[in-house]
Amino acid sequence: MLDYNKYDSPISTFSFMNILLKRRKVMVISFVLIVASFVGAAFILPPVYRSSAKVLVNYQSENEKAYLLGVNQTDGQQRFDKIGAELVIMKMRSILEPVMVEFGLDKKLLQENKHFADMQKNGELTEQATRLIQNEVIAGLAKKLTIEREKDTNILNVSFDDRDPVFAAQVVDKVVEEYIKQRPAIDKDTRAFEFFETQIQEIERQIADLEKKGMSYKSQEKVLQPDQQTQILFSSVADFDKELTKVRAERIAKEARLKVIREQLANGDDIAFPNTESSEKVGRLDYLNELKKTQLELEMKKSSLQQKYTEKHPEVLLVVRDIDATRQKIRSEVNEIIRAEETSVKALQAAEQALGGRMNQVVNSVAELSRQEYELGKLTIGIDDLREVYSMLIKQREEARITASKKEYLVQVRLLEPPSVAYKPVKPNKVLFIGIALVLGVIISIGSALFIEMFDPSVNTVEDVQHCLGLPILAAIPDFEQINNKHRLVPRLEEKFVFTKAVAAE
Repeated sequence: MLDYNKYDSPISTFSFMNILLKRRKVMVISFVLIVASFVGAAFILPPVYRSSAKVLVNYQSENEKAYLLGVNQTDGQQRFDKIGAELVIMKMRSILEPVMVEFGLDKKLLQENKHFADMQKNGELTEQATRLIQNEVIAGLAKKLTIEREKDTNILNVSFDDRDPVFAAQVVDKVVEEYIKQRPAIDKDTRAFEFFETQIQEIERQIADLEKKGMSYKSQEKVLQPDQQTQILFSSVADFDKELTKVRAERIAKEARLKVIREQLANGDDIAFPNTESSEKVGRLDYLNELKKTQLELEMKKSSLQQKYTEKHPEVLLVVRDIDATRQKIRSEVNEIIRAEETSVKALQAAEQALGGRMNQVVNSVAELSRQEYELGKLTIGIDDLREVYSMLIKQREEARITASKKEYLVQVRLLEPPSVAYKPVKPNKVLFIGIALVLGVIISIGSALFIEMFDPSVNTVEDVQHCLGLPILAAIPDFEQINNKHRLVPRLEEKFVFTKAVAAE
């Protein structure tokens, strides 16, 4: 490469224009190739269509009115900053995976990609291979899916690029559908609900253990309901005591009457019985009264006969025998009544003893039941407190569930503009390609001309020869060319100098 002098430097305007004229062929060829390449690519590349939809995201809060009125700009700015999270949420796996399943994109990738097809074993994919395919499809969807926010608004522009315009519209529609369906639940905080649910399950386990111990003890000790059984036993004690008092009173009354009858019998007095007796005793008393009446009549008849006859008169003797027989019957009947009374007294005594023994058993049962209730209370101690805590936790869990459910309505998503099938491709942009081709063509052609000129070792001017050789030049003959087959000669634009042997001047 030759060194330029300061007069012939490529930086100068005259030298720059001279270089462009000199290298015009290279520049034209470079320009045409670049423009042709870009234009050809613009017409050869397959068209890509874009389908878009607009989604409105509203955040509800207690300061909604102040926000809408523009009172709290800081809060509004923070709320709009939340929109940035929506750009990430809409590309989450939980939203893109249903799109993959809906259109069977994993199966299409498996058919088109030989690498994934080789992963099949016996016609089935392993779990790892299936996961790789799904990750590949979801990554491809996320790459083609573009989520942008309209400037200073809470409106999201969702777009998808694909060679099939119908498929692009279907993907956008499915993504927006899944986003609208899943978005409210994302802000739902179920940690409090899950905490209370765990505590409730633990309390339920403790209550079940205590109840199991109590049931086992009840089964062993034959205890059903201590409270009810105690009440029944106390009622039984009261009934037995009442019955015992009644039997004892009746026994004492009969013993007293029996004593009086015996005294009357011993003293030879007339036997007097009270009228408050049983029906069987009343029959005997009636019979006894009849006998006494008969005796009285016989006594009166005897007195009447004694006024007429002597003691040895047959009629008097007959009446005396009748009187003696009647008295004998009365005494026998009284003895029978006394024996019956004694038997009744013994029966009442036996009944009194039985009632007393039974009442003692009931009293012992009450004491035993009290002991069992105490033991059962020791086994199930705290179960009532646990039930109260359980009721409280149930209430708090329900409040936590309601609070978590309310958060679902704090974010409202609405589709403003549904996706439509695009009939005009967005890629390749032919006008943009042609503009870039022209700019790059000019830049690269000029750059190639300058690059070639910088590394060109040829000599172009007299000054270059004189500068490089250090010899004086006697003459320079310009190169002429014939134009239009005429004998008129004109100098070429690109000068060429013919050098003769230079003689050194003295």
